[in-house]
Amino acid sequence: MPSGCSGKRRRMPQRYTNPQATLYFNPSLDPCRDMLYSYLFSHQIPRFFSTIIAPFLLAAAKGTLPKDVLSHWLVNDRLYIHAYIRAAGQLLASLELPKHLPGVEQPGEEDEAFEVRLVDWLIEALGAVRREERMFLEVGGRYELVDFVGVNSREVGRVKGLGVIEGLFRDVGRKEKGKGLGAWLLGAGGGELPVSEKIPWLEGAVTFWGTERVYLEAWSWARGQQEERPNGKEDEDGGALRREFIPNWSSDEFRGFVERLGVLIDQAVEREIGMVGEDGQKQEEVKKEILGRVEGKWRTLLEGEKGFWPDV
Repeated sequence: MPSGCSGKRRRMPQRYTNPQATLYFNPSLDPCRDMLYSYLFSHQIPRFFSTIIAPFLLAAAKGTLPKDVLSHWLVNDRLYIHAYIRAAGQLLASLELPKHLPGVEQPGEEDEAFEVRLVDWLIEALGAVRREERMFLEVGGRYELVDFVGVNSREVGRVKGLGVIEGLFRDVGRKEKGKGLGAWLLGAGGGELPVSEKIPWLEGAVTFWGTERVYLEAWSWARGQQEERPNGKEDEDGGALRREFIPNWSSDEFRGFVERLGVLIDQAVEREIGMVGEDGQKQEEVKKEILGRVEGKWRTLLEGEKGFWPDV
């Protein structure tokens, strides 16, 4: 366990306000158990809250979001799904899978290599986003939101953040020319693998974790703003968000799915931290160097996600 992990939770700001709404947010993040989330959250607190609180989300929660605005967003979200699928393929193709099985008779998930567990998560993710795309088609038709069959998604106006997210997904699984383990072996070689090359799938995994985490927190916040309405028939969208979409995007099942990837990343980082021994200062340096690699990606992702909510 990294130095300084006493088991006490680090309490983050409980309230953040913007002109549209108030968020009572108490993640009670544990920098030992929620290392990735704690680290990235603490570096972008205002931007994080401005991303997961938006007039679009508040209107969705209150049932005042016009059908045409919701339809426009759904078409863009379907394009996001397509970029997500391509990126998952890129990350899967980039993973170096272990050639040997763990030396235990009945290996459990914790005994499997991180890369194998990431493969499992990505395969689950691909199934989930395909189910979601089918849900868009079914719910969109039933509530007369958008005719996905008759619309050319590529010709529909794109929300501001879509291009940013697509750019992040295009980078998944790619390495800069001259970088990577092979270049290191052919170059200086020998000695300890540079921190910049440890957990080579980190940036890609954080891209998926980050976009899913923002989505989860945004719609969980929206769910908390909802007023009691039995069936949502009085809502502008006829109840599609209240009855179908918001419960799906803020469910315990979805939260568990997102948190499993966070745990995987945390454990991979903890392994690298543990490799330096008991020197607390050295452990903290390694932690910051590894997680520092994804600070810029997290910041860009928040900007893209913020721009993904249409203006209302």
